Amino acid sequence: MKIREMLEKKMQERQKKHRAKMVKKITVGAFAGIVTGVVGGVLLAPKAGKETRDDIAKTAKELGENAISKTTDIKENLDNKVVETKNNVASAKEKIAKYLSDKKAEKNNSEAKSVIDEKNEVEVIGKTKTEE
Repeated sequence: MKIREMLEKKMQERQKKHRAKMVKKITVGAFAGIVTGVVGGVLLAPKAGKETRDDIAKTAKELGENAISKTTDIKENLDNKVVETKNNVASAKEKIAKYLSDKKAEKNNSEAKSVIDEKNEVEVIGKTKTEE
């Protein structure tokens, strides 16, 4: 049981690290894209101040919507990964249980064969002594 718990704990730690890295990369990428887009748009737009402010407001609104959309996508992706990992752990658990069960049955069969061999040897010795 302790090995199973250790394996599950290790797997959970890996998942958390992976999720954290993934979220960090996406956040940094999204932030860099937002900043680049806003700066480029403001600097390269040959428009009046009011138009530029309106464009900035519009872009900010779009970026907010995109951020919500990306966040939802990330959450769904992580949820899918969690389900997939749980299924993998369950599958591994079943395989380990089957392996252990097979080994136990193999050991029991080996012990039973050993007992039968000893019994036959005792019978042969007993017959040999009675024949003498």
